[in-house]
Amino acid sequence: MIEEIKNEISNLLRAHVDVSPYTLNEIAILCGFHGPEILEGILTGKLRVPLDKAMPLAKAIGCDERNLFVLVLKSWFGAELVNKVEEVFASDTASAVERDWIAFLREFYGDRIPELTPTLRRRLRLLVSLPD
Repeated sequence: MIEEIKNEISNLLRAHVDVSPYTLNEIAILCGFHGPEILEGILTGKLRVPLDKAMPLAKAIGCDERNLFVLVLKSWFGAELVNKVEEVFASDTASAVERDWIAFLREFYGDRIPELTPTLRRRLRLLVSLPD
């Protein structure tokens, strides 16, 4: 299970690194690594992202910070524990149904969920046939 999560992290990071304006060495420096070796190990799935590097890495390559951090936590502590922590702390802010919608959007769009613009709102209303 941990290997699958490491591979998921690797795929997510690789997608962003491939379109980043920064070189791998520059990304490593932005994250606080001394060189690209650790980052290369993370990208190949051989190494886990250090907990203290998850947020700087997400910022450096422009990926969703929360999504990456949750995956990194799962790679260190397992999905069951992290899911339970998410459930406990998210229960105050969203119902189970709302969390399912959020999970679906993240699954559907990855970490590139579009902004909910007036145009997108209109299209969604048309899709479900709701009046304005």
